Amino acid sequence: MHMVMIFLDGFGLGGKDDNPIVAAKTPSIDELLGGHFLWGKRYITHNNTVLRPLDALLGVAGTPQSATGQTTLWTGINAPKAIGHHLRAYPNQPLAEIIAEKSIFRQLAEVGKTTMFANTFTKVYDQAVASGKRTHTASTLSALAGGVRLRRVPDLRAGLAVYQDMTNEILVQQGEQIAVISSYEAGRRLGNLALRYDFTLYEFFQTDVKGHKQLWDEAVGLVERIDSFIGGFLSVVEEEDVAWILTSDHGNIEDFSVKGHTTNPVPALCWSNRPVKWPEWDTLEEVTPGILKLLTQGEEI
Repeated sequence: MHMVMIFLDGFGLGGKDDNPIVAAKTPSIDELLGGHFLWGKRYITHNNTVLRPLDALLGVAGTPQSATGQTTLWTGINAPKAIGHHLRAYPNQPLAEIIAEKSIFRQLAEVGKTTMFANTFTKVYDQAVASGKRTHTASTLSALAGGVRLRRVPDLRAGLAVYQDMTNEILVQQGEQIAVISSYEAGRRLGNLALRYDFTLYEFFQTDVKGHKQLWDEAVGLVERIDSFIGGFLSVVEEEDVAWILTSDHGNIEDFSVKGHTTNPVPALCWSNRPVKWPEWDTLEEVTPGILKLLTQGEEI
């Protein structure tokens, strides 16, 4: 079985009001869930789809943040409890050490599974890291801990990577000579790539960016872009031995009545083309252990 994680930064399960996810037209997701239900604290099983809300607070006071939420998601270790608070943006040294030891990529590599981080990295990114202007995120540290090769713009041109905005528009604005593609085509590319590996991660963080900016029309359009991406992805994998999960690290874009991150749960939207006994996970720290179990022991009904 091929396992894919589609990670949407800052994508929670909010209420019906002030919620771009509710306002957006999402036919692909609606078909999976049997209705327009990607909001509220719902437990849904519909055909081969399961939706469960995941707690992102993790027993620590305060508002969930990216560094600790993502570290938890990709290691199975409760990161905010480990350091005593929620940490925004980039992992500090204690979190980096947790990732180096417990990264999902490393744990899978140690049992002989093949892994891929589908995102594209640029020379501009490399230069910013080398100069100290920025540091690696939890996702990048997790991939590197498992010995994963980071994909580059030539890979993207060859259809062997996906850019963080799905369509390459940001790359074109930065001066790269690359074709703009539809989000549907980007989803198809991820699907074709994922069939080569046991585990694949794709990270999309524009949801958190738009959530912070609180531009309603752009946020609604972004959710519709995600839905089209999922439609393209499904068009490739729907007849293959693939399972995938869409999830996040904390809420943000789902509630425009709040400026910044929220305390809402995040989705574990799970799909497979055959019956799979998905773990009954309730928190972010249960995701990596659940994926490891599915890929190493098998949980077919």
